[in-house]
Amino acid sequence: METQTEIKTLCENIKRIRKREGLSKTAMAKKLGIGIKSLEKIESGILPERLGCQILGNIYLHFGIAPKTLFTTML
Repeated sequence: METQTEIKTLCENIKRIRKREGLSKTAMAKKLGIGIKSLEKIESGILPERLGCQILGNIYLHFGIAPKTLFTTML
C-alpha cells in the first residue's frame, strides 16, 4: 500500500533530520512540539494516531523542509 510507504518515508526522514542536525531526541521533540515517547515511536517507524498536522508545520518552520517532501523523498 502506497500510504504505508509514505508513512515509513516520513518516519525515516524525521530520524534523518534529527541526526543530520545533531539534535538529541529531547531537543528534536521540543522543536516538533511532541513528547519524547512520540518521537521514539516515529523513529521506530510507528506514526502515533494522535499526531496532528502541527508536526509537519514545525518541521517546515525549523528546518525549511516542505511537508510533501517528507512523504516522497528520502532526505
